[in-house]
Amino acid sequence: MRLLPQSFRARLAILFGGLTLLVGLPVYWYVDQVFAAQLVVARGNAMRDLATAVAAMVAENIREREREIELLAQAPLFRRAPLDSPDLLQAIERLQRSNPYYTWLGMTDTEGAVRVANAGLLVGVNVKARAWFIEGQQGAFVGDLHDAVLLSRLLPRAANEPPMRFVDFAAPVYDDNHKLRGVLGAHAEWRWATEVVRVMAPLNARETRLEIFIVNSAKRIIFPEEARGASAIPAAITAQRPFVLDNWGSQVNYVNAMVPVRELIPAKPIQWSIVVRQPAEEALANLYHLQKALLIFGAGVIVLLLALTFWLAGRISRPLELLAGQARRIEKGDESASLDIPTGIGELRRLTDSLKGMTATLNQRREALAESNVQLEHKVSERTAQLALLNEELRQQARRDALTGLDNRLAVNERLHEEFVRMKRSGRTYAVLLLDIDHFKKVNDTHGHAVGDETLQQVAQILKASLRESDFVARYGGEEFLALLPETDLDNARQVAEKIRARIEGANLPIVKQVTISIGLAMSDAGQEDEDDAVRQADDRLYRAKGAGRNRVVAEG
Repeated sequence: MRLLPQSFRARLAILFGGLTLLVGLPVYWYVDQVFAAQLVVARGNAMRDLATAVAAMVAENIREREREIELLAQAPLFRRAPLDSPDLLQAIERLQRSNPYYTWLGMTDTEGAVRVANAGLLVGVNVKARAWFIEGQQGAFVGDLHDAVLLSRLLPRAANEPPMRFVDFAAPVYDDNHKLRGVLGAHAEWRWATEVVRVMAPLNARETRLEIFIVNSAKRIIFPEEARGASAIPAAITAQRPFVLDNWGSQVNYVNAMVPVRELIPAKPIQWSIVVRQPAEEALANLYHLQKALLIFGAGVIVLLLALTFWLAGRISRPLELLAGQARRIEKGDESASLDIPTGIGELRRLTDSLKGMTATLNQRREALAESNVQLEHKVSERTAQLALLNEELRQQARRDALTGLDNRLAVNERLHEEFVRMKRSGRTYAVLLLDIDHFKKVNDTHGHAVGDETLQQVAQILKASLRESDFVARYGGEEFLALLPETDLDNARQVAEKIRARIEGANLPIVKQVTISIGLAMSDAGQEDEDDAVRQADDRLYRAKGAGRNRVVAEG
């Protein structure tokens, strides 16, 4: 059985078409496999960075709420005033007005009966079976998201509004003899999650179909509202596998990234995670456009080369066909036929010239194809560089505090880990300063949040100017800052802390004129288990500085 046609013209056309495919298919395979895998990794990294930033913001919001309740529970008014005191009610309602997401704030006695609450909600109701009361007797408590139970009948809601859901916060209230007086609790409405995601989401998230979800420990979606109650996210998406391709049980394939929300109370984890997903057709749009262009360009080149080759083959084979025709005439007995070509040697010369022309044409086509490959590789390099630049911009944005220009909590965690590893390796200790602006809430309440923001910026500039280039300072959250002093002993660290405290106290700030700052100082130690030990010590000493009257440095435990 003959697999190839006998025609010289057809064989030559098949040969040229095969060569074109032999050159073009590896290029297409590279784009389809290698470049596609690189693009998935790049997009996955970008989405993981976004999920990390959102997770940090969610944790920070929860941390701020937890600290508000804990600090309020430690206030002298709550330690000493009668549980039905109007002063307690005023303090609770001031906090509720300052943060509209607190739907309910109240305090119980030791038996679980609500004694005081904003707007009188649930006063007299016994909540001893509620998790926030049970856990809140032992220490600070942050609860998982849940539907409104007792409050759903008391708070008016429009017919088209989704059901209310809360995150509970609680802290024990002790008297001056450290005897339990009751539990201070708060229900924060889940709407704050919308604001967090809205702030962190890219401006073109809707156009690019980028979605951000908050999921609970059962991997079920708890944000956004329209996705609530949906089936659990695919098992393939885990924090250990930072980003994967998965179709979520639908016809659409997604690029996904998952990052856990940092736990604030390790003994009572809520185990939330942030999941970011984007349809593969959006995430890999550039790849699909490139593949389509390659297919169209390759098909056009093949058709053009086949047509040109067929025409050239005819010109090349014509002298031979003339010779064959003359030979057949002689075979049939036509003696008048002659094997001589009318032009003699000139025909052979033209045949040689034609072969040379065909070779030159083939070389031109190969050079054109090689140039196309170079242009394609250049375009791939440009796209890769653009993606790297975008990833770096996202990484910087995720580590920078937008208000003060200092590094943020995520950058703190990274720098703490680096210094801790360096200290373990070299034995050179570092100092941790935890700084908190005294009575900052009064600045916001008196002058407004715009002046409060300016005050934070001015304090941040003073901190930055007071430290060495090798030191590190970041906004740790709210009006709290953290500074790292590498290769610094306790005495020098105390001097730096006092210098900072004095500069801030002596600064003449616009509008507010003067603020003071409390500082907790702790030293790293080779015997510490991790980098958070020194931060916790500094945090404890900051609380002691606050309790001792503020505007001071506490460096020893």
